[in-house]
Amino acid sequence: MDTTAHYTLLALLLLTPQGLSKGTFKGDYDYTDIYYYQESGIEPPTFLARPQTFTVEVGQSVIIPCDVENPGGRNRLIIKKVPANGGSEKLLSVGTDKVTPDPRMAVDGSRLTISHTRPRDAGTFICQFDLEPPLQLRHILDVQYAPSVRSLVPPEQRVAKGHNVSLECKAHGNPEPIIRWSRKEGHLPSGDRVHQGERLALEAVDRHMEGTYLCTADNGIGEPASAAMSVTVEYPPEVTAEQTIVRTGEGDKVELVCVVHGRPPPDVVWTHNGRPLPDTIMDTQLHLPQPEAHTRTTHHTHLSQTKMAHRHTLTISSVTEEDLGAYMCIAENTQGEKTALIQMTSLPKPPQVTSSPNGGESDKYTLTWETESYYPITEFLIRYRRTHLDTWQQKNHEMMIAMTDSWESVSRPVDKEVLTRGTHHDLAYTLDPLDVATDYVAVVRVRNKYGWSKESENFSFSTKKVMAVQQSTSGTRWLGASSAVSLLLPILFTTMETFAHLLRNFHPISFTQ
Repeated sequence: MDTTAHYTLLALLLLTPQGLSKGTFKGDYDYTDIYYYQESGIEPPTFLARPQTFTVEVGQSVIIPCDVENPGGRNRLIIKKVPANGGSEKLLSVGTDKVTPDPRMAVDGSRLTISHTRPRDAGTFICQFDLEPPLQLRHILDVQYAPSVRSLVPPEQRVAKGHNVSLECKAHGNPEPIIRWSRKEGHLPSGDRVHQGERLALEAVDRHMEGTYLCTADNGIGEPASAAMSVTVEYPPEVTAEQTIVRTGEGDKVELVCVVHGRPPPDVVWTHNGRPLPDTIMDTQLHLPQPEAHTRTTHHTHLSQTKMAHRHTLTISSVTEEDLGAYMCIAENTQGEKTALIQMTSLPKPPQVTSSPNGGESDKYTLTWETESYYPITEFLIRYRRTHLDTWQQKNHEMMIAMTDSWESVSRPVDKEVLTRGTHHDLAYTLDPLDVATDYVAVVRVRNKYGWSKESENFSFSTKKVMAVQQSTSGTRWLGASSAVSLLLPILFTTMETFAHLLRNFHPISFTQ
């Protein structure tokens, strides 16, 4: 090469404002290509577009631009692709000739059009001329698509009460989906509506944690995807009697109900006074308005057992005296056993006092009470005694002492004038004579032909507490009993002997025998 040709080449490399200076070149140059464009008077090709990133949702179309200035010459535009998930380059087109067999891709001049994009279309698209070094333009295609999700644990989880269980799922999508957990039955055991993350841990499970848990993936593209996992907790029976004491009478129809929960579903049997009830003659499903209702009839024709969901009912159609006593429903499954006791009795219900605690008479008090009994009340028993409450200050602490008398009892048969409304009975008795302006406590029992009821709760009352105190010849001042007691306190405690006497006779406040 002579000196003139050498300087001409340098000038083309350094000074040309168009042509080669617009391309991206690396390394040494192929003088053959340079001479070709120099001698032919044709400008080398250059790319007009800049590198870009195209983001589309799956199913949309996209155009990959490889716009060229000076496209003439012996070099043809090549379009290739490098997959986003790795792999070798794939040739898509050379010049106007499409090489890839994918019908969704079309070449129009220097542009590649992709229709109905799919996730696998994502990657780097290379527009290239085979110069030395190659002249390249790179575009990135990002195809976004809706999430999918799958469970990493079996969809049905059975776990024993008190154990832990972990639910886990995995999501795919572009952009990366966010995973949230929810529960079809309402709040999660933690009390939250949702929990975010791939894993949901349930600790020390019980039956209240049973249900269907949803793992939902969402990335804002399309619809969220969900995977369902069910949790079933196996636990020993839990038994509750709807009524622990049932009061009834001969000829009545009675239903004894136990509510039973357990997993696996427990078997339930009944006993009466410790003896199992006779086995069933048959086990049939009856037509009832409610679903899943099963009835079993025992050898005692007036006894039948019914199961409806979690309610187990023992029905006694016509009560006899022999039917009274203690009934027990026993529930058992592979996790354990539990019982509930129901007492069926004809004894009266413990009375409840209904009179006002503040008496209206100075030396007597009318006590009224009510009770329930299937049979007439034949007798009542009242026990009562006085109580004296006083206070004094000792080292800035208020203390209270109670001095009580021994119990007095009144027992009377009940006449025919007692007010009765079905099984409800109202009774009354006037205690007379009583001390003026004095506090009392009383308990009441009633009796029918089957025996005595339990005592009522302690009931405190007082006789009329207003008394007259002479103030002057012109008038009378009325003081409450508490004021009168306050006036007497200095006298009562004037000597240590009196105080010691009081302590010897002092008892804590207690209204039980």
